[in-house]
Amino acid sequence: MEGTPAPSGPEGRVRAVVSALAEVSAEGLTQAQRVAAVAALEALKGAAAAAQARLTAAAVVDREALGEDSRSVRADLALARRCSPTLADQHVGVARALVDELPCTMAALTRGEISERRATIVVRETACLSLEHRGEVDRRLAGVIGTLGDTALAAAARRAGAALDAESLAQRHRRAVASRRVSVRPAADGMAWLSVLGPMKDVIGAHLALTREEGRRHVIDPDLPADQWEAAAAAARADVRGRGAWLADRALELLSGRAPGQPQPVEVSLVMTDRVLLPAAFGGAAPADDCATIPGWGPVPGAQARAAVADGLADPDAFVWLRRLFTDPTGRDLVALDSQRRRFHGGLRRFLELRDPTCRIPWCDAPAVQSDHVVRAADGGATSGVNGAGMCQRHNLVKEEPGWHLRVTSTGLDDTGLDGDGLADTGPHAIRITTPTGHTYDSTAPPILGHGWSPHRLDDLEPPYDPADGRYVPDDWVPDDEFWVDARAT
Repeated sequence: MEGTPAPSGPEGRVRAVVSALAEVSAEGLTQAQRVAAVAALEALKGAAAAAQARLTAAAVVDREALGEDSRSVRADLALARRCSPTLADQHVGVARALVDELPCTMAALTRGEISERRATIVVRETACLSLEHRGEVDRRLAGVIGTLGDTALAAAARRAGAALDAESLAQRHRRAVASRRVSVRPAADGMAWLSVLGPMKDVIGAHLALTREEGRRHVIDPDLPADQWEAAAAAARADVRGRGAWLADRALELLSGRAPGQPQPVEVSLVMTDRVLLPAAFGGAAPADDCATIPGWGPVPGAQARAAVADGLADPDAFVWLRRLFTDPTGRDLVALDSQRRRFHGGLRRFLELRDPTCRIPWCDAPAVQSDHVVRAADGGATSGVNGAGMCQRHNLVKEEPGWHLRVTSTGLDDTGLDGDGLADTGPHAIRITTPTGHTYDSTAPPILGHGWSPHRLDDLEPPYDPADGRYVPDDWVPDDEFWVDARAT
């Protein structure tokens, strides 16, 4: 910004290097020169990671030396590195190990001979060793650390550690067994990963049992009566699933306790426009943006969303709820809901879950499991959609640490005068985070249909929307007694 003094010290020198890198061009260079420049830049990345490690370790050590909780500075470092707090914790652990316990690995990183990933491998594979043994592994690897690949380096570190302290390896295996778990995470194209981390023999045994059952799926009992045999043969011929698809279907049926072909009873929020849900009501053709969104997971094709709704309606044991969500004229943002309650309950909490499916702190992709006040209720903050935000548990606690300040910079409403808060009510809901070190970060609520969505134009809206009046509320809509809604509906 004009008039802002240029940063000095290490920050100024680093930013000068960043500016210089913008001038690096491939034009006029030979292939050899381009490859050499790529190698030099790779070394620069390693040296930069070493500098980050030194600064990170010092920031955390200084805070802990004062007897203070380091969660606050760790969250500050996560924002500085533009990563999640969990990943920032890993960076802190790696930094402290490199600075205090692995001098040879740190020297190789500083010279740019290895990448941050390679340094992290050494830290990870020696974590179970004593300080003395960890230093010895570091010295043994010093001569080859720059020549080994990731897998070979990890194996070398484990082998050296086992030679020095075999019991530590056994303890590590015991701790690994204690950490067995099941996790789920989103995948592309409306899919998800279900992962089971367990002892090798048990996991292999479960997989072997599934594959054995798959190998017998087309085997029909010859002793069946003729009519049953024909029915079983017809079912076998109709099952054209591949091996992988059958294994996945059978595993999910067994884990959920469902019979083959039984629908999965689960609540899934599908956010879609009326045109996507009911294309027949708009001339029969699906819209160009024919997709729905599962908040926190991503987009799914409109046809798949409609099929899911239709399947639920066809299943007598399933329940389907249709909720109308009122947005601004572009369809980007939900409008606010206000409640007089102290806690975020009912429709207001559901509203925040839909608007903020993931934590509102930048670069934290954790699910927003808690709804809380941006400005604390103890400080006069209202229990409202404007002053509410979805947070992960960790950031909800960190923002209460001394020096952290959050405020709403945009309500997400058009300027109606109904809120009376004096804020500039333009654009999506936005908050500003100020950290104890004085750095500021802005957080904007994502579009209700997900990033990458393209808004429609106001002149595409059909009556009874009136651009002059600037609002549209269906005649048959009656608001919940608990909330008021300043609504623009699409």
